[in-house]
Amino acid sequence: MKDNMRPVEDGGGVLTSSHTLDILSDLIAFDSVSSRSNLPIIGYIADYLSRHDVESRLIPNAGGDKASLLATIGPSHRPGLALSAHTDVVPVEGQNWSSAPFTATIREGKLFGRGSSDMKGFLAVVLAAVPAFVRCATGRPVHLCFSYDEELGCAGAPDLVAATAALRVPPALCLVGEPTSLKVGRAHKGKFANRLVVTGKGGHSALPHLAANAVTAAARLACGLEAIGAELTSATNDAFDPPFTTVHVGSLHGGGALNFVPDLAVLEYEVRTIPGVDVAAIKARIAALVDEVRADLKAQASVADIRVEPISDYPGLDTPADLVAAARLSRLLGSNEGPVTLAYGTEAGLYFEAGIPTLVCGPGNIDRAHKPDEWVGLDELASADALMLKLAEALGDNPTDPLF
Repeated sequence: MKDNMRPVEDGGGVLTSSHTLDILSDLIAFDSVSSRSNLPIIGYIADYLSRHDVESRLIPNAGGDKASLLATIGPSHRPGLALSAHTDVVPVEGQNWSSAPFTATIREGKLFGRGSSDMKGFLAVVLAAVPAFVRCATGRPVHLCFSYDEELGCAGAPDLVAATAALRVPPALCLVGEPTSLKVGRAHKGKFANRLVVTGKGGHSALPHLAANAVTAAARLACGLEAIGAELTSATNDAFDPPFTTVHVGSLHGGGALNFVPDLAVLEYEVRTIPGVDVAAIKARIAALVDEVRADLKAQASVADIRVEPISDYPGLDTPADLVAAARLSRLLGSNEGPVTLAYGTEAGLYFEAGIPTLVCGPGNIDRAHKPDEWVGLDELASADALMLKLAEALGDNPTDPLF
């Protein structure tokens, strides 16, 4: 791996840092699917930072097989910039790739590989800029915040966010590098999702009065959830599409033979909330629905029950559109476009909830994420490289173009 920012040309006139490409190639080679340990890729990052005399702290999960990483470059007694990325990726099984998914492959100005857009491209750009941060971040610090299990509903971020918020001086701004085509994102919906495991009592279909039908109970839950969702459409926020909170039943499975009363059904649902709604009240309404169906089911069979299994739960992001840093970040990107809202969730909501002003901006596009032949453009990486160098300069003692 070359420790320089020497640009390379892809044949179409696009200049990209060879250092960024080297690092991104290394990162993609790690099979850091969420179901596996991320310690190998975290170890690679920690070793890389150490070679640049940057100390890092690992924040392990309860099982010790995964960890987040937090590192600070520059004066920790001043408010600075946090750069946030996740290290995990989604699986590739069942997808038809035209090249090996865990090998970076460049074709026609695009770099293909799992995580290239979501979001190892941003991670590589940040790491390639570490020498510049070490050199320039003398007026304000930059904090590197790298998490695990983002693809499992931001499950690995809370401890990292708490540690970041508890720094000697919390960051003045957090930039989460999810793929936005380098547009500045300021808001997205929150989300919570659960699995409902309905246990009834089986029996012959000729004697249904002696059984408790789990599928029928699950169908009641599905209809009840739909009714709650319909009522939530009255509160709107035109910054989003759709402009209201949505309730979605994604799967319902149960039953087998037609002549047997099913004793098991499983339903999964999600709720995506617009900023400002009472999330606790929505959860309470759904809990009341579950309690009602459970009570009726138990009245038919005492062994019946409904178990609630959490899948994911993260808050929305609602950074004010007039945040000074948003306009300045756009200017550093060479754009006059105002901040946009995002259709997907990120860890940004957790930083925002912790009291840290947060924006989302990174190379790549969410439309390419999670798909076969995921790619990031070399031109996108080059623009992100340029942004990182400008951010480094903005952290100096006397920046010509301050971020804050």
